[in-house]
Amino acid sequence: MLSGIYENSIDSKNRIGVPQELRSQVVNENGEVWLTYSPDACVRVYSCTEYEKLVEKIAKKQAEGQDTRALQILFIKAARKVVLDAGGRIFLSSDMRKKAKLLDNEEGRLETAVVGNIDHLEIWLKSELDAQNEAITEEMGFEQLRSIGSI
Repeated sequence: MLSGIYENSIDSKNRIGVPQELRSQVVNENGEVWLTYSPDACVRVYSCTEYEKLVEKIAKKQAEGQDTRALQILFIKAARKVVLDAGGRIFLSSDMRKKAKLLDNEEGRLETAVVGNIDHLEIWLKSELDAQNEAITEEMGFEQLRSIGSI
């Protein structure tokens, strides 16, 4: 299971490091992972095995007659297999960075976070992740959050 928040930054060559603690869980023996868009403002990183499971789920839904166009656009058409470099970094293309709001700012360095989310990683602009977490906390309320702890 993938979990944790790892603050990071995108370098001048548009690469981001996959945290060492998570690398062995998502990167295969050839150094490959799959990158896809996300309905949230982030880039999803899947191991090859988990990505194949995702594609199979979408194909099954399609075979059952369900409309899978949105899923195909987000998770299949835009996906690409990438190889980590020797430093354990992933190159993020301009379209991936644009979708996830990981664009250059005035300071020249973007504060990002790599987040483990059960079966995949997410690459977030740190301020977007913080805003989402705050919105969820406000929406659910502290009482509901406390009740989750007793599950």
